[in-house]
Amino acid sequence: MSNKKISIIYLFFFIIPYVLCLSIIGVSYNSLVLHALTWRIVVGGIVGAFGMFAVKVIAQRPVLIMYRSSTRKILKDLLHFFVLERNKVVIGANLFVDFWLSMLSIYLIARFLPLSLILGRTMGWLVFLLMISLTLASYLEFESLSIYTEKKK
Repeated sequence: MSNKKISIIYLFFFIIPYVLCLSIIGVSYNSLVLHALTWRIVVGGIVGAFGMFAVKVIAQRPVLIMYRSSTRKILKDLLHFFVLERNKVVIGANLFVDFWLSMLSIYLIARFLPLSLILGRTMGWLVFLLMISLTLASYLEFESLSIYTEKKK
């Protein structure tokens, strides 16, 4: 798999969904908690960090495949941060980063979106964009990232 293809798949399969998932955390938490910008934002950050960790665990196989296929150093370093099969320090760093990004997302959503929009159709649009991004990534390179192999006769 070429570096260009890995970069495109990484964008549609990880970066865009990562940002959209953080937005979903922000919208969800602000929809559920009226006073999200008090001490409760820490609870949202903790819940968001573990939610993002669960999403990253699901994507480990494609990340490993792209990491092993990549030859460009910067791309390899970006992918390497999301490989959770290594040690507890990397897992802790991922949780720490996700904690702060979740709190930032909750804060930015509460600060810049009106409550009527948060409680309205925002979640549906975010999930819709997430599905489009994942569908495009899957369409682009499903066979290379798949754990299923077709037996040739």
